Amino acid sequence: MKKILLIGALSASLLAADPAGEVVSFGNFIHVVGSLEKSLAFYHDALGLEMQGQAPASRPFAANLPVAMLYGTPETQSRFGVVRLPNTPAGLEFGEFKDLNQKVFTPRVQDPGATVLVLKVKSLDAALAKVREAGAPIVSLGANPISGTFVVKDPDGFYVQFVKPENAAEATAPGNVIGAGMMVTVNDLDQTVHLYRDLIGFDPHIDATFAKDDALSKALGVAGALYRHAIGNVPGTTFQVDFVEFKGLDRKLEHSHVFDRGSGILRLRVKDVDSFVTHLKQGGVTVASAGGDPVLINNNQHFCILSDPNNFFFQIAPAPAPRPQ
Repeated sequence: MKKILLIGALSASLLAADPAGEVVSFGNFIHVVGSLEKSLAFYHDALGLEMQGQAPASRPFAANLPVAMLYGTPETQSRFGVVRLPNTPAGLEFGEFKDLNQKVFTPRVQDPGATVLVLKVKSLDAALAKVREAGAPIVSLGANPISGTFVVKDPDGFYVQFVKPENAAEATAPGNVIGAGMMVTVNDLDQTVHLYRDLIGFDPHIDATFAKDDALSKALGVAGALYRHAIGNVPGTTFQVDFVEFKGLDRKLEHSHVFDRGSGILRLRVKDVDSFVTHLKQGGVTVASAGGDPVLINNNQHFCILSDPNNFFFQIAPAPAPRPQ
């Protein structure tokens, strides 16, 4: 099976197992965006993802010091919105900040920190028609599906890959989107694996060497690339993350803040936020939240955002309380 299909389709060897450490699930995949209205319209109207809560026009900016501290900003106003990712424990969250001097981070797909939201769909043709109608830039060479997949850019330059998994015909969920995963471009795969496997608890399958993948190159709109993957699930889930290092292309590692437009953050839910953040700091991981420690939010719960070596961010959040029996 080509890796391009493995990115968007579950492998039997990667089904969820008991978490090896503190991470028990994930929360949302967060995008810092320029316009909440545009983002929610694209993902809800063009992609058909269910919006949670109020329409964006009903979501006013609000000053929230704990959230500002969490994102390492001066005191500023912010607002957030979420669309649901079918057959996953969480959703895609958008954060917009007001009156803040933000850098715009728009990496090429081969640049470290670039993220690809992978959406598994019943019909590629239906998905393609919708994104064309929305005017989304199509990244894939020829602007058509290649080997069962194609890639577009959303209003902020985040990449979205559509794939039709082998079991798409068996899906009974309403709508075209039936599942999700993600890909992150990394600067050094060995360094990335050390963080996500040894310190966080992922159990990825790691390529020994770089290899060509012509279908993936065409889908991502690049040529001449070599790829090396580390593919695994967020512990406790079947949500698949593909860490990819490119070779043979010009690459640029930029450094931005977590509050900058274009930043991506994966929320990981853990048993004990404070002890886990201490564990990560002792392992040399940098805290992006203001003050360098977890921030108190929502009924005495601690949250913290940290940065990985690839200009990608992850948020450590408390696991949800057990439901009453």
